[in-house]
Amino acid sequence: MRNSATLLRAGTAVLVLAVLAAVAVVLLREPPQRRLTAYFTSAVGLYPGADVRILGMPVGEVVSVKPTGDAVRVELKYESKYKVPANAQAVIVNQTLVADRYIQLTPAYTGGPVMADGRTLAVAQTRVPVEVDQVGSSLNDLSKALGPDGANANGSLSRLLEVGANTFEGQGDDVRKTISDTSKMLSTLSADRGDIAKTIENLRIITGSMKANDQQIKQFSARLNGVSGQLVGEKEELTAALETLGPTLRNVQKFVKDNRGELSESTRQLAQITGVLVKQKDALAEVLEVGPLAINNLARAYDPISGTIHNRADLRQFNDLADWICSLAYSVGTPAKECLDFVTPYNGIGKALTGLHLDLSWLTALTTHYDPMPIPPDAYGPNDPRNPNRKGGKRDVSALLPGGGR
Repeated sequence: MRNSATLLRAGTAVLVLAVLAAVAVVLLREPPQRRLTAYFTSAVGLYPGADVRILGMPVGEVVSVKPTGDAVRVELKYESKYKVPANAQAVIVNQTLVADRYIQLTPAYTGGPVMADGRTLAVAQTRVPVEVDQVGSSLNDLSKALGPDGANANGSLSRLLEVGANTFEGQGDDVRKTISDTSKMLSTLSADRGDIAKTIENLRIITGSMKANDQQIKQFSARLNGVSGQLVGEKEELTAALETLGPTLRNVQKFVKDNRGELSESTRQLAQITGVLVKQKDALAEVLEVGPLAINNLARAYDPISGTIHNRADLRQFNDLADWICSLAYSVGTPAKECLDFVTPYNGIGKALTGLHLDLSWLTALTTHYDPMPIPPDAYGPNDPRNPNRKGGKRDVSALLPGGGR
């Protein structure tokens, strides 16, 4: 019995130890990592264990830093849950002058392809900070270039500074205003940089077209030169024409100024008329097409003797008298069915009228008074018997009768 209890306690202890070991493995296990190799021109102050960051937040660490030829090979790793753009760069960031440095992966991921595991970045895809000794060396070189052994060897720089001080003395407000205006101008240019770029591109296209058409431009210039020579030869005539045209233009200007209200209204109405013409262009085309035929038919229908137009009544529209009358009645609100029920019995009258084609021109001639103008006395020669003023004779009345008395 005691042996069973001892075995039970031992099994429980082993089980607890196994669970604790599993938890420890889970908690202490390194999260999935991605590897990246980057080559830098230098890696001053960068050591294994340094941070790898994205937007300043640690996401991994530097594994190794090894010189390889004229570059430094840096291997690093970062947690795979953080996405890095496929075109990202590796930048060594110097926090302070003496602190360790870290590698920043930039830019931050916003979408698109992701950098693959095991990727290698060349020197062109990495950046290193400017070292303090490089800044000091550059300043030292600048001071030497501007010192007695350089640009100021003969006191030229000193005289330049002296002349500049004398020139700008008392001009501080103007200089400040100039700088401010220049800043505003540059801001305007920056705001309109898209239009400026488009203008430059258009100018490039224009110059390219001019280059491609160089021969035609030369011919145009030569002809323009000839025209200029001709104008020079006729300058007196042109001067006289311009002197005459000047008062005319002034009168036109005065007329337009005095009548600008009426001109504006006329222009507006003309716009309305042209709009109507545009809308009715099909109808106008039809009028222009059938108008000549209609005028020709009108000329043929005109009777010059009676001064009337021949016409003929066409009653074929009464073939369906009920439909014709009810269509008119429907337009004023009469129900179509009631009208048809009432008029349909009288369709026979319409069919009888359909066969009639009456020439009614005699009605017009009957009701028209034809009174021709009298013949003027000077319409005939002096010896014409029809001339009332003929010497040595009486007026031949029979000549005035139809047919000349014959």
